[in-house]
Amino acid sequence: MPTKESDDAKVKLGGRFHRLFCATLVSAIGTGMHAAALPLLALQSTSSPMALSFVVMAAEIPWVLLSLHAGVVVDRLDRRRVMMWADLGRFAVLVGLTVLILTATAQVNLLWLVVAAFLLGVGQVFFDLAAQSAIPDFVSRDPRNLATANGRIVAAESNGEDFVGPPVGSALFGVWNFLPFAGNALSFAASGLLILSIRTDAKPKETSEGPRKSVRSEIVEGIRWLFGNRTLRALATVSCLGNVAATAQFAMLALLAKEVLGLPDFGFGLLLAATAVGATVGGLAAAAGSKRFGPGAVMLAGKAGVGLAILVLGLVANAWVAAAMMILTGALMTAEKVVVSTLRQQIVPDELLGRVLSASRLVVMAGGPVGAALGGVLATLFAVQVSYVAAGVLLILVALVFYPVLNNRALASATDEPAG
Repeated sequence: MPTKESDDAKVKLGGRFHRLFCATLVSAIGTGMHAAALPLLALQSTSSPMALSFVVMAAEIPWVLLSLHAGVVVDRLDRRRVMMWADLGRFAVLVGLTVLILTATAQVNLLWLVVAAFLLGVGQVFFDLAAQSAIPDFVSRDPRNLATANGRIVAAESNGEDFVGPPVGSALFGVWNFLPFAGNALSFAASGLLILSIRTDAKPKETSEGPRKSVRSEIVEGIRWLFGNRTLRALATVSCLGNVAATAQFAMLALLAKEVLGLPDFGFGLLLAATAVGATVGGLAAAAGSKRFGPGAVMLAGKAGVGLAILVLGLVANAWVAAAMMILTGALMTAEKVVVSTLRQQIVPDELLGRVLSASRLVVMAGGPVGAALGGVLATLFAVQVSYVAAGVLLILVALVFYPVLNNRALASATDEPAG
Protein backbone atom coordinates (compact mmCIF):
# COMPACT_ATOMS: atom_id res chain seq x y z
CA MET A 1 0.00 0.00 0.00
CA PRO A 2 2.76 2.61 0.78
CA THR A 3 4.44 1.69 -2.49
CA LYS A 4 1.28 2.27 -4.45
CA GLU A 5 0.77 5.63 -2.75
CA SER A 6 4.30 6.79 -3.49
CA ASP A 7 3.98 5.55 -7.08
CA ASP A 8 0.89 7.72 -7.46
CA ALA A 9 2.78 10.72 -6.13
CA LYS A 10 5.55 10.10 -8.65
CA VAL A 11 3.04 10.00 -11.49
CA LYS A 12 1.50 13.26 -10.33
CA LEU A 13 4.87 15.00 -10.10
CA GLY A 14 6.14 13.57 -13.38
CA GLY A 15 5.10 13.76 -17.00
CA ARG A 16 3.18 16.97 -17.62
CA PHE A 17 4.32 18.54 -14.37
CA HIS A 18 7.93 17.79 -15.30
CA ARG A 19 7.52 19.71 -18.58
CA LEU A 20 6.02 22.63 -16.69
CA PHE A 21 9.01 22.48 -14.35
CA CYS A 22 11.48 22.50 -17.29
CA ALA A 23 9.65 25.37 -19.01
CA THR A 24 9.72 27.36 -15.77
CA LEU A 25 13.45 26.74 -15.31
CA VAL A 26 14.37 27.71 -18.89
CA SER A 27 12.24 30.85 -18.74
CA ALA A 28 13.62 31.80 -15.32
CA ILE A 29 17.24 31.54 -16.48
CA GLY A 30 16.56 34.10 -19.20
CA THR A 31 14.63 36.31 -16.79
CA GLY A 32 17.59 36.26 -14.40
CA MET A 33 19.87 37.34 -17.24
CA HIS A 34 17.85 40.47 -17.97
CA ALA A 35 17.16 41.11 -14.25
CA ALA A 36 20.90 41.59 -13.77
CA ALA A 37 21.44 43.36 -17.10
CA LEU A 38 18.62 45.96 -16.93
CA PRO A 39 20.02 47.84 -13.88
CA LEU A 40 23.53 47.68 -15.35
CA LEU A 41 22.24 49.08 -18.65
CA ALA A 42 20.45 51.86 -16.75
CA LEU A 43 23.66 52.68 -14.86
CA GLN A 44 25.40 53.28 -18.20
CA SER A 45 23.08 56.26 -18.66
CA THR A 46 22.67 57.51 -15.08
CA SER A 47 23.74 56.83 -11.50
CA SER A 48 20.52 58.26 -10.04
CA PRO A 49 18.83 55.99 -7.44
CA MET A 50 15.44 57.27 -8.63
CA ALA A 51 16.19 56.23 -12.24
CA LEU A 52 16.92 52.69 -11.03
CA SER A 53 13.71 52.64 -9.01
CA PHE A 54 11.70 53.76 -12.09
CA VAL A 55 12.90 50.68 -14.01
CA VAL A 56 11.93 48.39 -11.12
CA MET A 57 8.58 50.16 -10.65
CA ALA A 58 7.76 49.75 -14.35
CA ALA A 59 8.06 45.97 -13.99
CA GLU A 60 5.86 45.91 -10.87
CA ILE A 61 3.03 48.27 -11.97
CA PRO A 62 1.37 45.75 -14.38
CA TRP A 63 0.42 43.68 -11.35
CA VAL A 64 -1.60 46.60 -10.05
CA LEU A 65 -3.15 47.47 -13.41
CA LEU A 66 -3.87 44.05 -14.93
CA SER A 67 -3.83 41.25 -12.40
CA LEU A 68 -7.62 41.15 -11.76
CA HIS A 69 -8.46 40.91 -15.47
CA ALA A 70 -5.63 38.41 -15.97
CA GLY A 71 -7.19 36.22 -13.28
CA VAL A 72 -10.46 36.08 -15.25
CA VAL A 73 -8.54 35.13 -18.42
CA VAL A 74 -6.69 32.37 -16.54
CA ASP A 75 -9.94 30.89 -15.18
CA ARG A 76 -11.75 31.12 -18.54
CA LEU A 77 -9.07 29.83 -20.92
CA ASP A 78 -6.65 26.93 -21.20
CA ARG A 79 -3.91 27.89 -18.73
CA ARG A 80 -1.19 26.32 -20.88
CA ARG A 81 -2.06 28.58 -23.80
CA VAL A 82 -2.07 31.66 -21.58
CA MET A 83 1.50 30.79 -20.56
CA MET A 84 2.52 30.16 -24.16
CA TRP A 85 1.18 33.52 -25.40
CA ALA A 86 2.83 35.31 -22.48
CA ASP A 87 6.16 33.77 -23.50
CA LEU A 88 5.62 34.74 -27.13
CA GLY A 89 4.86 38.35 -26.15
CA ARG A 90 7.97 38.63 -23.97
CA PHE A 91 10.05 37.10 -26.75
CA ALA A 92 8.88 39.89 -29.09
CA VAL A 93 9.66 42.61 -26.53
CA LEU A 94 13.20 41.35 -25.97
CA VAL A 95 13.88 41.02 -29.70
CA GLY A 96 12.79 44.66 -30.07
CA LEU A 97 14.97 45.79 -27.15
CA THR A 98 17.96 43.92 -28.56
CA VAL A 99 17.54 45.66 -31.91
CA LEU A 100 17.29 49.06 -30.20
CA ILE A 101 20.47 48.43 -28.20
CA LEU A 102 22.37 47.33 -31.30
CA THR A 103 21.25 50.32 -33.36
CA ALA A 104 21.72 52.96 -30.62
CA THR A 105 24.36 55.49 -31.64
CA ALA A 106 24.95 56.79 -28.11
CA GLN A 107 23.79 55.80 -24.63
CA VAL A 108 20.68 53.70 -24.30
CA ASN A 109 17.58 55.81 -23.71
CA LEU A 110 16.21 55.23 -20.20
CA LEU A 111 12.67 55.42 -21.58
CA TRP A 112 13.33 52.26 -23.62
CA LEU A 113 14.23 50.38 -20.46
CA VAL A 114 11.15 51.59 -18.60
CA VAL A 115 8.83 50.59 -21.48
CA ALA A 116 10.55 47.22 -21.91
CA ALA A 117 10.39 46.53 -18.16
CA PHE A 118 6.66 47.38 -18.20
CA LEU A 119 5.86 45.09 -21.13
CA LEU A 120 7.91 42.25 -19.66
CA GLY A 121 5.97 42.78 -16.44
CA VAL A 122 2.68 42.44 -18.35
CA GLY A 123 3.81 39.09 -19.74
CA GLN A 124 4.92 37.96 -16.30
CA VAL A 125 1.50 38.76 -14.80
CA PHE A 126 -0.26 36.37 -17.20
CA PHE A 127 2.45 33.70 -17.10
CA ASP A 128 2.80 33.57 -13.31
CA LEU A 129 -0.93 33.52 -12.61
CA ALA A 130 -1.51 30.78 -15.17
CA ALA A 131 1.47 28.68 -14.00
CA GLN A 132 0.52 28.90 -10.32
CA SER A 133 -3.12 28.07 -11.08
CA ALA A 134 -2.09 25.14 -13.31
CA ILE A 135 -0.16 23.25 -10.61
CA PRO A 136 -3.29 21.62 -9.09
CA ASP A 137 -4.24 20.50 -12.63
CA PHE A 138 -1.19 18.20 -12.59
CA VAL A 139 -0.87 17.42 -8.86
CA SER A 140 -3.47 16.19 -6.36
CA ARG A 141 -4.58 18.66 -3.68
CA ASP A 142 -2.97 16.57 -0.97
CA PRO A 143 -0.95 19.11 1.10
CA ARG A 144 2.28 17.10 0.84
CA ASN A 145 2.06 16.77 -2.96
CA LEU A 146 1.15 20.44 -3.41
CA ALA A 147 3.97 21.58 -1.12
CA THR A 148 6.48 19.40 -2.97
CA ALA A 149 5.30 20.62 -6.39
CA ASN A 150 5.31 24.27 -5.27
CA GLY A 151 8.73 23.83 -3.72
CA ARG A 152 10.18 22.45 -6.95
CA ILE A 153 8.64 25.20 -9.09
CA VAL A 154 9.87 27.92 -6.73
CA ALA A 155 13.32 26.31 -6.61
CA ALA A 156 13.39 26.28 -10.44
CA GLU A 157 12.40 29.96 -10.53
CA SER A 158 14.99 30.90 -7.93
CA ASN A 159 17.78 28.87 -9.53
CA GLY A 160 17.08 30.39 -12.91
CA GLU A 161 16.33 33.96 -11.88
CA ASP A 162 18.92 34.30 -9.12
CA PHE A 163 21.57 31.58 -9.42
CA VAL A 164 22.24 30.78 -13.08
CA GLY A 165 20.75 33.78 -14.89
CA PRO A 166 22.35 36.78 -13.10
CA PRO A 167 26.02 35.70 -13.26
CA VAL A 168 25.58 34.67 -16.89
CA GLY A 169 23.69 37.89 -17.67
CA SER A 170 26.22 40.18 -16.00
CA ALA A 171 29.13 38.31 -17.59
CA LEU A 172 27.55 38.53 -21.06
CA PHE A 173 26.77 42.20 -20.41
CA GLY A 174 30.48 42.79 -19.83
CA VAL A 175 31.21 41.20 -23.23
CA TRP A 176 28.47 43.04 -25.14
CA ASN A 177 25.47 44.73 -23.57
CA PHE A 178 22.83 43.23 -25.92
CA LEU A 179 23.75 39.58 -25.25
CA PRO A 180 21.72 39.01 -22.03
CA PHE A 181 18.55 40.29 -23.70
CA ALA A 182 19.05 38.17 -26.81
CA GLY A 183 19.62 35.13 -24.59
CA ASN A 184 16.46 35.88 -22.64
CA ALA A 185 14.46 36.09 -25.89
CA LEU A 186 15.65 32.59 -26.83
CA SER A 187 14.75 31.25 -23.38
CA PHE A 188 11.16 32.51 -23.71
CA ALA A 189 10.88 30.87 -27.14
CA ALA A 190 12.10 27.55 -25.69
CA SER A 191 9.75 27.82 -22.70
CA GLY A 192 6.77 28.49 -24.97
CA LEU A 193 7.53 25.41 -27.07
CA LEU A 194 7.82 23.22 -23.96
CA ILE A 195 4.47 24.47 -22.66
CA LEU A 196 2.85 23.90 -26.05
CA SER A 197 3.99 20.27 -25.90
CA ILE A 198 2.11 19.59 -22.64
CA ARG A 199 -1.00 17.51 -23.20
CA THR A 200 -3.98 17.95 -20.93
CA ASP A 201 -6.92 15.74 -19.96
CA ALA A 202 -8.89 18.77 -18.85
CA LYS A 203 -12.14 19.39 -20.66
CA PRO A 204 -12.48 22.70 -22.50
CA LYS A 205 -13.62 25.44 -20.15
CA GLU A 206 -17.17 26.05 -21.18
CA THR A 207 -19.72 27.77 -19.05
CA SER A 208 -22.74 25.60 -18.38
CA GLU A 209 -25.96 26.42 -20.01
CA GLY A 210 -26.74 29.89 -18.72
CA PRO A 211 -25.16 33.08 -20.01
CA ARG A 212 -21.54 33.72 -19.11
CA LYS A 213 -20.99 36.10 -16.20
CA SER A 214 -19.54 39.52 -16.95
CA VAL A 215 -15.84 40.12 -16.38
CA ARG A 216 -16.72 42.55 -13.61
CA SER A 217 -18.87 40.03 -11.72
CA GLU A 218 -16.17 37.35 -12.02
CA ILE A 219 -13.57 39.77 -10.67
CA VAL A 220 -15.86 40.68 -7.77
CA GLU A 221 -16.37 36.97 -7.01
CA GLY A 222 -12.62 36.43 -6.68
CA ILE A 223 -12.16 39.54 -4.51
CA ARG A 224 -15.02 38.49 -2.21
CA TRP A 225 -13.48 35.05 -1.79
CA LEU A 226 -10.14 36.59 -0.85
CA PHE A 227 -11.44 39.13 1.64
CA GLY A 228 -14.17 36.84 2.98
CA ASN A 229 -11.61 34.31 4.19
CA ARG A 230 -9.65 35.49 7.24
CA THR A 231 -6.60 33.35 6.50
CA LEU A 232 -6.31 34.40 2.85
CA ARG A 233 -6.82 38.03 3.85
CA ALA A 234 -4.01 37.88 6.42
CA LEU A 235 -1.66 36.08 4.03
CA ALA A 236 -2.20 38.75 1.37
CA THR A 237 -1.60 41.60 3.82
CA VAL A 238 1.59 40.11 5.24
CA SER A 239 2.89 39.32 1.76
CA CYS A 240 2.16 42.89 0.62
CA LEU A 241 4.16 44.40 3.48
CA GLY A 242 6.91 41.87 2.80
CA ASN A 243 6.97 42.94 -0.84
CA VAL A 244 7.41 46.60 0.16
CA ALA A 245 10.60 45.63 2.01
CA ALA A 246 11.85 43.12 -0.58
CA THR A 247 11.41 45.52 -3.51
CA ALA A 248 13.09 48.37 -1.64
CA GLN A 249 16.02 45.99 -1.07
CA PHE A 250 16.19 44.78 -4.68
CA ALA A 251 15.76 48.23 -6.24
CA MET A 252 18.87 49.50 -4.46
CA LEU A 253 20.94 46.30 -4.65
CA ALA A 254 22.98 47.32 -7.71
CA LEU A 255 23.83 50.61 -5.96
CA LEU A 256 24.69 48.86 -2.69
CA ALA A 257 26.93 46.40 -4.54
CA LYS A 258 28.85 49.12 -6.41
CA GLU A 259 29.01 52.04 -3.97
CA VAL A 260 29.02 50.36 -0.54
CA LEU A 261 30.48 46.90 -1.14
CA GLY A 262 32.77 47.99 -4.00
CA LEU A 263 31.86 45.04 -6.24
CA PRO A 264 32.25 44.99 -10.05
CA ASP A 265 29.32 44.27 -12.40
CA PHE A 266 29.91 40.53 -12.13
CA GLY A 267 29.85 40.79 -8.33
CA PHE A 268 26.32 42.18 -8.45
CA GLY A 269 25.26 39.07 -10.37
CA LEU A 270 26.95 36.89 -7.76
CA LEU A 271 24.98 38.59 -4.99
CA LEU A 272 21.78 37.63 -6.80
CA ALA A 273 23.18 34.14 -7.24
CA ALA A 274 23.75 33.90 -3.49
CA THR A 275 20.02 34.45 -3.02
CA ALA A 276 19.31 31.46 -5.24
CA VAL A 277 21.67 29.19 -3.29
CA GLY A 278 19.45 29.76 -0.27
CA ALA A 279 16.26 29.70 -2.34
CA THR A 280 17.09 26.24 -3.68
CA VAL A 281 17.43 24.90 -0.14
CA GLY A 282 14.33 26.76 1.04
CA GLY A 283 12.22 25.58 -1.89
CA LEU A 284 13.18 21.93 -1.59
CA ALA A 285 13.01 21.84 2.23
CA ALA A 286 9.77 23.82 2.64
CA ALA A 287 7.45 20.80 2.55
CA ALA A 288 9.44 18.93 5.21
CA GLY A 289 9.85 22.09 7.31
CA SER A 290 6.14 22.85 7.17
CA LYS A 291 5.25 19.29 8.20
CA ARG A 292 7.70 19.29 11.10
CA PHE A 293 7.30 22.82 12.50
CA GLY A 294 3.95 23.85 11.02
CA PRO A 295 3.20 26.34 8.23
CA GLY A 296 2.70 29.23 10.65
CA ALA A 297 6.09 28.75 12.28
CA VAL A 298 7.84 28.56 8.90
CA MET A 299 6.07 31.69 7.68
CA LEU A 300 6.50 33.92 10.75
CA ALA A 301 10.06 32.83 11.56
CA GLY A 302 10.90 33.32 7.90
CA LYS A 303 9.49 36.85 7.85
CA ALA A 304 11.40 37.88 10.99
CA GLY A 305 14.57 36.17 9.74
CA VAL A 306 14.43 37.98 6.39
CA GLY A 307 13.97 41.26 8.29
CA LEU A 308 17.07 40.54 10.36
CA ALA A 309 19.11 39.65 7.26
CA ILE A 310 18.10 42.86 5.43
CA LEU A 311 18.91 44.87 8.57
CA VAL A 312 22.42 43.38 8.64
CA LEU A 313 22.85 44.27 4.93
CA GLY A 314 22.26 47.90 5.86
CA LEU A 315 24.63 47.86 8.84
CA VAL A 316 27.63 45.78 7.72
CA ALA A 317 29.58 46.86 4.61
CA ASN A 318 31.29 43.54 3.92
CA ALA A 319 30.83 41.53 0.72
CA TRP A 320 31.08 38.12 2.44
CA VAL A 321 28.55 39.08 5.12
CA ALA A 322 26.28 40.46 2.38
CA ALA A 323 26.50 37.17 0.47
CA ALA A 324 25.61 35.20 3.63
CA MET A 325 22.61 37.45 4.26
CA MET A 326 21.44 37.05 0.67
CA ILE A 327 21.63 33.25 1.07
CA LEU A 328 19.57 33.45 4.26
CA THR A 329 17.08 35.81 2.62
CA GLY A 330 16.63 33.49 -0.36
CA ALA A 331 16.04 30.42 1.82
CA LEU A 332 13.50 32.01 4.13
CA MET A 333 11.58 33.96 1.48
CA THR A 334 11.26 30.85 -0.68
CA ALA A 335 10.04 28.70 2.20
CA GLU A 336 7.42 31.37 2.98
CA LYS A 337 6.30 31.49 -0.64
CA VAL A 338 5.84 27.71 -0.80
CA VAL A 339 3.79 27.69 2.41
CA VAL A 340 1.55 30.54 1.21
CA SER A 341 1.01 28.98 -2.24
CA THR A 342 0.16 25.59 -0.74
CA LEU A 343 -2.33 27.02 1.74
CA ARG A 344 -4.04 29.03 -1.00
CA GLN A 345 -4.32 26.02 -3.34
CA GLN A 346 -5.81 23.94 -0.50
CA ILE A 347 -8.40 26.56 0.45
CA VAL A 348 -9.60 27.89 -2.92
CA PRO A 349 -11.76 25.86 -5.39
CA ASP A 350 -10.10 25.24 -8.76
CA GLU A 351 -12.66 27.23 -10.76
CA LEU A 352 -11.87 30.31 -8.63
CA LEU A 353 -8.13 29.83 -8.19
CA GLY A 354 -6.99 32.19 -10.95
CA ARG A 355 -9.23 35.03 -9.75
CA VAL A 356 -8.45 34.62 -6.04
CA LEU A 357 -4.75 34.34 -6.85
CA SER A 358 -4.93 37.47 -9.03
CA ALA A 359 -6.75 39.45 -6.32
CA SER A 360 -4.16 38.30 -3.79
CA ARG A 361 -1.30 39.17 -6.14
CA LEU A 362 -2.80 42.61 -6.70
CA VAL A 363 -2.69 43.28 -2.96
CA VAL A 364 0.82 41.83 -2.71
CA MET A 365 2.30 43.49 -5.78
CA ALA A 366 0.84 46.89 -4.87
CA GLY A 367 3.66 46.93 -2.34
CA GLY A 368 6.27 46.66 -5.11
CA PRO A 369 6.07 50.19 -6.57
CA VAL A 370 5.76 51.58 -3.03
CA GLY A 371 8.89 49.73 -1.93
CA ALA A 372 10.87 50.73 -5.04
CA ALA A 373 9.90 54.39 -4.59
CA LEU A 374 10.63 54.40 -0.84
CA GLY A 375 13.98 52.73 -1.43
CA GLY A 376 14.92 55.39 -3.97
CA VAL A 377 13.72 58.27 -1.76
CA LEU A 378 15.54 57.03 1.37
CA ALA A 379 18.74 56.38 -0.60
CA THR A 380 18.56 59.85 -2.19
CA LEU A 381 17.77 61.76 1.02
CA PHE A 382 20.07 59.81 3.35
CA ALA A 383 22.16 56.85 2.16
CA VAL A 384 21.50 53.57 0.39
CA GLN A 385 21.99 51.64 3.68
CA VAL A 386 19.10 53.53 5.32
CA SER A 387 16.59 51.88 2.98
CA TYR A 388 17.86 48.46 4.14
CA VAL A 389 17.61 49.31 7.83
CA ALA A 390 14.05 50.60 7.40
CA ALA A 391 12.99 47.50 5.40
CA GLY A 392 14.49 45.12 7.97
CA VAL A 393 12.76 46.78 10.92
CA LEU A 394 9.43 46.73 9.02
CA LEU A 395 9.57 42.95 8.45
CA ILE A 396 10.40 42.17 12.08
CA LEU A 397 7.42 44.27 13.20
CA VAL A 398 5.14 42.52 10.67
CA ALA A 399 6.05 39.10 12.10
CA LEU A 400 5.24 40.27 15.63
CA VAL A 401 1.95 41.98 14.74
CA PHE A 402 0.56 39.05 12.68
CA TYR A 403 1.61 36.26 15.04
CA PRO A 404 -1.90 35.89 16.56
CA VAL A 405 -3.48 35.36 13.12
CA LEU A 406 -0.87 33.21 11.38
CA ASN A 407 0.54 30.93 14.09
CA ASN A 408 0.19 27.15 13.71
CA ARG A 409 -2.92 27.01 15.84
CA ALA A 410 -4.71 29.70 13.82
CA LEU A 411 -3.84 27.99 10.53
CA ALA A 412 -4.92 24.52 11.69
CA SER A 413 -8.53 25.15 10.62
CA ALA A 414 -7.68 27.28 7.56
CA THR A 415 -8.77 24.69 5.00
CA ASP A 416 -12.21 24.35 6.66
CA GLU A 417 -12.90 28.09 6.83
CA PRO A 418 -15.69 29.24 4.49
CA ALA A 419 -15.64 32.38 2.40
CA GLY A 420 -17.51 35.35 3.81
